[in-house]
Amino acid sequence: MKKIFLIILAVLLTGTACASGNNSELETSDNAAVIYFSATGNTESVATELSSMLGIPLFEIEPVESYTAEDLDYRDRNSRTTLESNDASARPEIMMLDGVEDYEMIFIGFPIWNGDMPKVLYTFFDTYDFSGKIIAPFCTSGSTGISRAERNIANLEENAEVLGGERINTGRISSDLKSWLDDIGIRY
Repeated sequence: MKKIFLIILAVLLTGTACASGNNSELETSDNAAVIYFSATGNTESVATELSSMLGIPLFEIEPVESYTAEDLDYRDRNSRTTLESNDASARPEIMMLDGVEDYEMIFIGFPIWNGDMPKVLYTFFDTYDFSGKIIAPFCTSGSTGISRAERNIANLEENAEVLGGERINTGRISSDLKSWLDDIGIRY
C-alpha cells in the first residue's frame, strides 16, 4: 500500500512538473514547510531565508531544556552536546509542533554536531511520522558535510523520500540555497 502511495505521489509530482514545462522540477506549495533547530542562530538565519525565498511556513524545533554556551563547548568531553552525541539512545525532550505532519514536503535544517545532526533531531524524527513525505535536509557547519546526517534521516524515516542534502555556508546563504534548490529540482 505504501509503495502504491509513493508511486501515485511520484506520478502527481511528475505531472505537475511536466505541466510547468520542466519534468526535472518539483513545485513547492502550501504543502511544504521549513523546520529547523538552531542553538546559535546560524541555522535559523538559513531557515528564515529559505522560508522567505519559497514563501512557505517556518517552524522551530525547540528543546525543553535550552542549550547553554557551556553545553555547546565541543572541546569539553563532558559538555552536554558531546555526551549526547556519544550516547546512541540520547533523545532530548522537545516542545511539540502542531501540524508538521500535515505537510507533504519538509525542508529540515540543523547544525552539525560531532559529525552528525544533534540528538534533538533524532527526537524529532522519533516523534513525527513522515511516511510518504519528501524530506530535504540542510545543515550549517564549519567544515563537516551532511552525508552522515542524511543517511541517518533516511534510516529514521524509511518510508519517506529523502532528497540530497546540502551544507549551507552562512557567509553566502542566498547563493548556496539557490544552488542547492536547483540541484534538487525545486523551483523558487
